This record gives sequence, C-alpha cells and structure tokens, in this order.
Amino acid sequence: MANLQEISDKVYDYLKTKNNTKGDFSICEVERHEITMKDGKFTLFRTMFDDSFSVKVIKDNKKGTASINKCDTESIFKAIDDALLSTESGKADECFDIAPGMDEESFKYGVLTPDIDKLMERTKELSDTIAAKHPKIKLIEMFTKYVRAHVVFRNTNGTKDIEEYGFYEISLEFAGNDGETSTGIAGSWAIFDSLDKELITIGNIEKDLEDTENSLNPMSISEKFDGDIIFTPDCGAQMLRYLMMNAVSDSTLINKTSVWIDKIGQQVASPMLTISSKPSDSRIVQHEVHTADGFRSKDYTLIDKGVLKCFATSLYAANKCKVNRAENTSGSLIVEAGDTPVKDMIKSIKKGLIVGGVSCGRPGVNGELSGVAKNSFYVENGEIKGAVIETMINGNLFDMVKNIKKISKEQVCNGTMVMPYIEIGNVTISGKTSE
Repeated sequence: MANLQEISDKVYDYLKTKNNTKGDFSICEVERHEITMKDGKFTLFRTMFDDSFSVKVIKDNKKGTASINKCDTESIFKAIDDALLSTESGKADECFDIAPGMDEESFKYGVLTPDIDKLMERTKELSDTIAAKHPKIKLIEMFTKYVRAHVVFRNTNGTKDIEEYGFYEISLEFAGNDGETSTGIAGSWAIFDSLDKELITIGNIEKDLEDTENSLNPMSISEKFDGDIIFTPDCGAQMLRYLMMNAVSDSTLINKTSVWIDKIGQQVASPMLTISSKPSDSRIVQHEVHTADGFRSKDYTLIDKGVLKCFATSLYAANKCKVNRAENTSGSLIVEAGDTPVKDMIKSIKKGLIVGGVSCGRPGVNGELSGVAKNSFYVENGEIKGAVIETMINGNLFDMVKNIKKISKEQVCNGTMVMPYIEIGNVTISGKTSE
C-alpha cells in the first residue's frame, strides 16, 4: 500500500511549481472484499485493491481536469500536465475557483476492522431465510462486500483532509417464480455499518422480496383515469432527484430553465414536504466531509415545509448566477416523515396505484413526466387488487409536490437516503387499451 500522505506532499509541491495555477486533487486507495452467492452456495470470494487520482486545475481562468487509476508520482505528474494542457483550449471564465484553505483534519468513521467471517454467515443466513420465507422468489445472485477507503484531498490554498472509512454493502438480483409464471428481474441494494441484525432487515430488502412475489400474475388496467398514487421510498427518491435536476441544479440555473429560478423564500410545494441533505446524519453510512469544491460539508435544508430555501449549487454555479453555494454536494437525501401509517394511506385511496418505479426519460424543463409504472400495484376502494402491467402515469413534477396528500410515518433507510412513502393526488393513470 502506498503512503498517500507522502505522495500528496509531492503532488502538492509539484502543483505549486506551476505558476499562476490553483487547483485541488484527491488520491484514493480502496480495498474490497467481495462475496458472491448463487443457488445457496458461495461461488466467489476475492479481495481487490484499486488506486485512483483526480485533479482539477485553473490557470488563466480556464479549467482542466484529469483522472487516472494509478497513484505513483510519475503517472500523477503526467495527469497534472495533461490537465494543464487541456486548459489551453478551454474558455476563460472568472467564475472558476476553488475553496479557501481549511485547517488540516483527519476523519475516521464506519467499519475500519471488518468481520468477514460474520459477513459470510449473514450472507448464507439471508439466502436460507429467503428460501424459507419467500418460496416464490428465485434468488438469481447475491453480492455482499466490505469496502474500506483511504483518501487524501488537498488544494493549493492549503486544505488537507485525510479520510479513512469502511462499510458493508449488499446487492441482490431475484425474480418471482411460482413454477408456471415468472416476473422480470428485480433487485434490492443497501450499505450498512453493522452486522448485528439479519440482512433481510436492512434497507428495503424484505419489502422488495414481498412485492416481487406479489407481482406474479399481474393484471391489466383497461381505462384512463385521474387518481392518487403512492410513491414508494425508492420511487419517491427517483422523482425528487428528477425534480432537483430540473429546478435547483447548476445547469438549470445557468441556462435559466428552472421554474424555481426566482422562488427562493416562496412556497413551491405542499407544507408537508421538507427535504434536506444531511451527510452528518447518523443513518447515513458514508459521510461527506468536504464538497466537490473543497468546502467543509454541512447539513442543509432545500425545502422547509414547502418553502424553497436554497439551490443545490456548486461554487461555479453560485459565482455564475450570483446565488448562495449549497452547503454540501447534495447527496444524503432525507425527507421528513409524516403522521400517516402506510396502511392508512392505502385505505384512503378510492382509485390509484402504489408505484415502485417509473421507466421514463428525464422530465422536460417544465416538469412534464410520462412513463411506465414498474413494480406497481392497483388500489381500489382502499384495497390492493394486484400488480399491474403496461400501465402509464402522466403528470407534472412541480404539480405533484404541490398535490401531496399524505406522507407516511414509516421511513426507509438504505444507508444513503432516508425516505417515507408519499401520496400524490390527481395523477393520470392509463392502461394499454386506453385511447
């Protein structure tokens, strides 16, 4: 293993020799222990080591970047030279910048000493549990791993952050099969920092398995109607990320396409909706300690009880658009829970869907969304009637967040986000024979 701090000193000194140049860089070593299981048996165990280096330089108000999968000084120096060379063909922009210097800090968190034997026990236990509790699930493949990383981040203003962290990860591929019919391939994923609990309780694994079993022999909807939909946590996160890309991201503000470009401090969503980005939350496994630009990461609230508080902007976009920079890189999404149990949300629906995912392209800049409902269930008069196929939903993201009817008390955490179920009113639902 390379001495990253020693290498970072040499890289820092090398960058400082480049006159009128400022920049930042990251050197990373990652160790992975991967376990694969298929048909109830372990099929692979391997350990891998990966190195990486990335750099951003700014010279004469022109930006250049480079990334390589090596961390020897010769390769790194060449990458820096390549990044500087690329600035020569770039366009000058005085909004390019790096963060001011911060005091040197070291961060250690997560699982730094793994229990691989216990991880293998839990992996086998999960396979056995699925076979016993979910007989209509065909477990195609299961992957568990332990990841440990050592990262040094520095900039030419004097910042030096040293990170060491570790976590466990699980990923499953499965399908429903009752001997006569089968579903499409489904999956579930989470990262976690403890082996104290059975893996089936991590993230949304148990519910994903149940939903896949219940998706056998789906029904068709043969009409078009406006109804209520309940976004599952995974689907709700998908929709909110689309919303953020369309309304508060760098590109939409720079290109002036954001519907919310002049809405700071105004009501843009239901008062029930509060969205935050909280890398320091204890439920978030992999914490962000500095932003991509090199500022110390802090929690922030994007929407507070329906009021837009800020944009999710980088330093460049903040400089370009004359707005405040976001306090972190806008991951670690957390939506505050509501006061309605999921079962009561379902009981209140006269006609609608529980939507586990939407297959669609990125919504238009005006928020219009049209896609196929995936892993979804038809609800009528408060009862789940069955899984659906070939069913479309159409709506507008900006209207959807205004038309929130309920948010669940329950939240799901997969180690990277914390999300409840969200009920939306007045969404168009149409089956395959609708005109």
